Amino acid sequence: MQPIIQVKNLDFIYNKGKDNEYHALINVSLDIYPEEYIIIFGPSGCGKSTLLNVIAGLETPNSGNVYAFGKDLTKLNEREYAEYHRRETGFVFQAYNLITSLTVLDNVALPQIFVNVRKGKRDAWAKQLLERFGILKQANKIPTELSGGQQQRIGIARAIVNNPKIVLADEPVGNLDSNSAKNVLEIITELNEKEKKTIIMVTHNPENLVCADRIIYMKDGVITHEVVNHDKKKKSPVKEGEKIDENIIKFKPPSLELRDLMRAYQGLSPEQINILIMPYKAKIFSHHFITTRNMDETSVFEEVMQRRLLGAISQDEFFEVLHRNSMEGGVGFDKRTAEKIVRRVSRVVGIAYYIYRQFHQAKNAEGEHMKISAEEKAEKTTNYLLDTCYKEHRAHLSVDQIKLITEMVRQRLSGSIQKDEFFKKLDLPEREGGVGLNSKTVKAITDELELILILGFGIVQTNEIDTEERKNVGTQTKEVKLDTGVSLQDAINMEQEREEELKRK
Repeated sequence: MQPIIQVKNLDFIYNKGKDNEYHALINVSLDIYPEEYIIIFGPSGCGKSTLLNVIAGLETPNSGNVYAFGKDLTKLNEREYAEYHRRETGFVFQAYNLITSLTVLDNVALPQIFVNVRKGKRDAWAKQLLERFGILKQANKIPTELSGGQQQRIGIARAIVNNPKIVLADEPVGNLDSNSAKNVLEIITELNEKEKKTIIMVTHNPENLVCADRIIYMKDGVITHEVVNHDKKKKSPVKEGEKIDENIIKFKPPSLELRDLMRAYQGLSPEQINILIMPYKAKIFSHHFITTRNMDETSVFEEVMQRRLLGAISQDEFFEVLHRNSMEGGVGFDKRTAEKIVRRVSRVVGIAYYIYRQFHQAKNAEGEHMKISAEEKAEKTTNYLLDTCYKEHRAHLSVDQIKLITEMVRQRLSGSIQKDEFFKKLDLPEREGGVGLNSKTVKAITDELELILILGFGIVQTNEIDTEERKNVGTQTKEVKLDTGVSLQDAINMEQEREEELKRK
């Protein structure tokens, strides 16, 4: 099969020759095939939107070629560019870019004017699209009267009104709430699966990656690697009332970001990935615990946090570095703060280990280790969260409130809801079916739970009980033995070899 889009050795420079010259794309090459769903993924400023704009014919590269349907876009004349925009591609913008002086119907029908479709026919077709997307009743309103989700559906309808083969979407759900975002992503997926349109979407949100057939990772203007989403066809939303096996949680990634990371490192076990992402975990801890330290102190904290998580230093050694003067290579916390952080890290590590375990340490009468149920994990995690984030006011919570928090924790641990849904349920007033906590408390609980999920990913315990349940022997705390399956140096070497291979490509 021939590619529908070919990008070859593309370079793009903003403000070339000026003091603020910026190299947005560096020797980028990419093939996209008919009916593919491609996601270009990376952090802000990595060049993904610039690449999309070049493919759309909205920007002209400084060097390299872009072929669409066999034609070199860099060599098209003005009329040929116009035809490419009108008939071959449709563009969905993050900011909707609707014309506020026109009605919804006229916005959708507008591209039909440029391909000489008479008014009666274009209005009828636009109404069909509006009905399909559930917004026909809004046809005579102006866009500003509608919600963000409704405006984006109008934007999609406008993008496909001329029946293009390619739909390009630049952060199409970036401005939407979770429910509207889900609806828009379902529409885009339907365009790909049912109408066989090629989708090229830009996003920085890892939760959207499950939609794609192939994910293109970008950083600093280059494509670092690609991942084929072999699991796409297997994924389907859990229907209301449907039960899922929530005990299969030991190696279940806590977020879509980490699930995608597993695909990026195919062939490695979760324990090996745990070693590779340890700097990421340490950075999360740094963001969670310290906000007032300088760059050097933060760097020391992240380094010692990695060593502590890997079991390379004891609890006492961890405290010593936290308390040591920053001029002597420490972080510089006072004694009380350092002790508090040590205790907090110990507790959060303990609960993280617990939720990723499958069996109780103790044996039953038959000499077997009993499985830890999803309900047990949720109850223990809820107790931890309330003790950590809401201890002074916990006594004021009703039984029903605690039950609802526990249920939402259970769903978050199982992966059946995402972070924003968890936050929303705890934040909603009780009369609207929520828990009714204040937003500051909800944020603290949500952040703590996400920290637990990320921390526990990839860790396996061997023959030890939870950190919380360990007993001190004298003044020394018994350390957890981590069965990582690969040494830290091996993991570093593996990553360096992988980076060298990418450079050679």
